[in-house]
Amino acid sequence: MVEHKHSAAPINCQTCTVRMSCFGHGADAAALEKLNRAVERRIRLESGDYLYRTGDPFTSLYAVSTGCLRNTIRDDRGREQVMGFHMMGDVLGVAGIGPRHYIFDMRAVQASEVCEVPFDRLEELAEHVPGLRGNILKIFGRYRNRDARTLALRRSANPDVRLAGFLLDLSQRREMLEQDAAVIDLPMSRADIASYLGLSTGVLARSFLRLDERGIAKTARKSVQVRDAQGLKTLAAASL
Repeated sequence: MVEHKHSAAPINCQTCTVRMSCFGHGADAAALEKLNRAVERRIRLESGDYLYRTGDPFTSLYAVSTGCLRNTIRDDRGREQVMGFHMMGDVLGVAGIGPRHYIFDMRAVQASEVCEVPFDRLEELAEHVPGLRGNILKIFGRYRNRDARTLALRRSANPDVRLAGFLLDLSQRREMLEQDAAVIDLPMSRADIASYLGLSTGVLARSFLRLDERGIAKTARKSVQVRDAQGLKTLAAASL
């Protein structure tokens, strides 16, 4: 089992800035208070720290309050494949509910904090707080849809389409949090992005360059400025 550092920061779902995409979206004050009591602890992770590993017993779901994490699997040769990136407001561990163990390695890309909610407490809340039950179902649906979009991206033969779809997803996730959708942080490495999209780092670099040349997105080392939002959407739609 992975050992974690606990944050000294108080947990307060009522004032949390990411509750609009977490369990508490749209919940009233009473429901948020119950959710706040269900949160067991806030876990602090440094870059490279594991939240959990493949095969660890499933006990909790985790809501990302700050930072970025990635989930990975290993193929038959032991090579690591990035399966997704998780940022503010995302809920981690959903895929472990069925098998009752975590099916990915979940690791911090940068310094991050997550709130741990034991699943048995969440189930109890879902039974007695209708608003929270609806949010939990929406979260599960969100991740099924995201998995489907990831598979669609990787089926595209065009690396520019894959990259556009990736950037559009990050932009839309920022918009959901009422952040500037035109400025996308990229705390993960280019190698991690290439792994996620099923590309080589060289092909990925050329795709970034072509999006810049077309006036769609300007890339810096750790961020992207979307200059043509409609152009990004049109290019990404080619994967559907």
